[in-house]
Amino acid sequence: MICLALGFAIGMPATAQTTETAPLAGEQMLDTRLWRVLQLEDLMPIIREEALEEARAMQGTLLQRGGDSRWIDIVGRIHETQRLERVFRKGLRDALAAEPAELIGEALAFYETSLGQRMIGLETSARQAMLDNDAEAEAKAHFAKAASYDVPRVEQINRLIETADLVGPNVAGGMNAALAFSRGFKEGGGYLTPMTEAQMLSDAWAQEPLIRAETLGWMEAYLFLAYSPLNDAELEHYIEFSASPAGQRLSAVLFAGFDRLFARTSHDMGLAAAGQIEGRKL
Repeated sequence: MICLALGFAIGMPATAQTTETAPLAGEQMLDTRLWRVLQLEDLMPIIREEALEEARAMQGTLLQRGGDSRWIDIVGRIHETQRLERVFRKGLRDALAAEPAELIGEALAFYETSLGQRMIGLETSARQAMLDNDAEAEAKAHFAKAASYDVPRVEQINRLIETADLVGPNVAGGMNAALAFSRGFKEGGGYLTPMTEAQMLSDAWAQEPLIRAETLGWMEAYLFLAYSPLNDAELEHYIEFSASPAGQRLSAVLFAGFDRLFARTSHDMGLAAAGQIEGRKL
């Protein structure tokens, strides 16, 4: 399971409501199994903390432009974990409805094995560790050093990234998030000069090289750290699974869930940021 969520991790005010259509019984059972087997509930507090780190990085700029000290509190409220779960699961359910249930079931069966459960735990622990900037820098340095010495594990990590097609969907998600942020910022009146849709799209594309570079750099370090306890045979088995139809379809479902979550939350971050600059009460 590659639970990546790069880009703006920000959300809408807690008072907003989401209208959802009740899923069919079979889809709901598959959604429940997916949520349980992949231990996605454990990921919600990490996503929330990632959003708060992003907000802290933005705070200085907002304060200079008229924002106030409520900014972090606002971001904390809009990243309440139950709300993150609700939006994420809606994206997962919509994606599951378009996928062959037997392939998703096959993929989940892999994660129900002892190796699959171990990998989920390793991924969650590594992502939690990389919330710390020093730990992230250290992980990147370790990967760079290993690459300079042609350590075989580096080749496996690079092959996993290519086989599982991890860069492209994350870059697309990051650009979607950037565009959603701009739309929210425009909606909130944040731009001194109104931006057209074409201008916002152009700005999003202008960020593509940076998003791609940051995505790849973070991913290499994250996977190298997460899978360091695995032996080569175990990681090779996972690479083979990632290349399988079942692995590919489950990955698509997860990316769809993340894309839904971060497109929504990035839009609302833009709206909230504009409100701070305008000195509005949110």
